[in-house]
Amino acid sequence: MFWHNIKIKIFLGIVVVLTFVFFFNVSVIEEINKTPEILHKDPIYVSMVFGGDIMLDRGVRAKVEKNFNGDYNKIFENINLKNYDIFFANLEGTVSDKGKDSGSKYSFRMDPLVLPALKNIGINILSVANNHVGDWGREAYIDTLTRLKENDIFSTGGGNTSTEAEQPVIIEKYGIKIGFLAFSDKGPDWMKATETKAGLLIASNPRFEEIIQNASRQVDYLIVSFHFGEEYQPIHDPRQEYLAHTAVDNGAKIIIGAHPHVIQDTEKYKNGFIAYSLGNFIFDQSWSKATMQGMLLEIKLYEDGNMIIKKNITQLNKFFQPTIAI
Repeated sequence: MFWHNIKIKIFLGIVVVLTFVFFFNVSVIEEINKTPEILHKDPIYVSMVFGGDIMLDRGVRAKVEKNFNGDYNKIFENINLKNYDIFFANLEGTVSDKGKDSGSKYSFRMDPLVLPALKNIGINILSVANNHVGDWGREAYIDTLTRLKENDIFSTGGGNTSTEAEQPVIIEKYGIKIGFLAFSDKGPDWMKATETKAGLLIASNPRFEEIIQNASRQVDYLIVSFHFGEEYQPIHDPRQEYLAHTAVDNGAKIIIGAHPHVIQDTEKYKNGFIAYSLGNFIFDQSWSKATMQGMLLEIKLYEDGNMIIKKNITQLNKFFQPTIAI
């Protein structure tokens, strides 16, 4: 009888403890769910979308002026990308009304009116490290950096000094720190940033690995964008692989490529993900199916280090408006 009573007391004690733990956990969960910042994030993650090359000059500008009365917002009316926490792409050229044309038929300088339109679709960070940033000289490049800042769009891959260009842009969402760096492996080398001149960050920088290491130590996830590879080639080359693998070896988690103007292969390397080329997001290269398509990469970054990646294909119509094709 004595042991029977003891067993009953022990059983009741366990029930009380378990009941307390259960309701304590529920109470904590309910309290967390009342926090506005993470109401839609359980578990917590940062939603990101990556687009390819954006070039709104030349044929695209002509279409906008002729068909949309100069309203660049119309370019994006068939696609909705506003619901992501971060939207990153490559800005292929400068956005300015300043500078001197280099004289090339491939010289790009976009109307400053494009920036509010880019902001309106949700873009909050752009790479300014590519082979077209010097098309209208350093003055146009500096003006572009200023205008991006005025429109609340971060720029990475360049700066008013080399120190500024080498620093990652860090965006923190839901307690998760995400860093961005961008390098051009296609020049122009004369436009590289120095301590006395504004310019871009080039992949041949002797401190390449150190720059990536320093950035990775400051964030939970480091994303490195490269302007590299050969145009119109669907498979990456050894140089691209070397740069991408080296970046991952030194702390990068995601590699985003641009320049080939067509979609290239992707790769899982160690604990990193590499998209060698996202192709064109908006460009006027209407002479082939491959150059009228791009990859739109959706990535969820979780606080525990996990990533979920989804690949979408975008298609440009005759007005150079992108839509989700697949």
